[in-house]
Amino acid sequence: MQKIILLGPQGSGKSTQSQLMADTLGVTRISSSGLLKKVVAEGTELGKKIDDLMDQGSLIPDELMIDLFFGELDKDQYKDGFLLDGFPRNIVQAEALDKKHEISKVFNLEISDELAMERISGRRVCENRHVFHVDYKPPRQVGLCDLCASQLFQRDDDEPEAVSKRLKIYRETTAKLLDYYGKQDKLVIFDGSGSIEEVSQMILDYLNKHVG
Repeated sequence: MQKIILLGPQGSGKSTQSQLMADTLGVTRISSSGLLKKVVAEGTELGKKIDDLMDQGSLIPDELMIDLFFGELDKDQYKDGFLLDGFPRNIVQAEALDKKHEISKVFNLEISDELAMERISGRRVCENRHVFHVDYKPPRQVGLCDLCASQLFQRDDDEPEAVSKRLKIYRETTAKLLDYYGKQDKLVIFDGSGSIEEVSQMILDYLNKHVG
């Protein structure tokens, strides 16, 4: 049974590569953003509290994140293993996770802050959440979505100042997990600076050779 964690700064391609890893390993992927959105959509008091915190740009308290993930991981769909994307985010969460689950491997997609800034600040989305990029995936008509013809815009979270803040938080907190899992001899680092296809192939080569 594989219990995997995927780490990496914003813009490293975790969403794309995490699904590839999960499919290859035959485990269920769970992302922090997906789980939080699901809880918010349920409209419970807990969901409203989380929604308020996210609207304020505040981090979800450790105790709450731990309870949410543990409750999710107790479901039958994770009994054959899982891949975590976005959790744990710090040492407190990692230590709590270790007490409940034996983690098999921790993969890290590493890119520079400069590349992360380029990838994220160049993103443009429409009201239907179709994603484009001014350099890597530009729309056919400037400012308009190819799929629904609605206006493209830059999310507040993708503006350079916000990206810089998010990267700073990542480097100060989540990146400490590299030392934590490195000391457990569970850490594998991938160079995430290549194209999606190049990084995917690198990951597949590793998984096929080393993870059964």
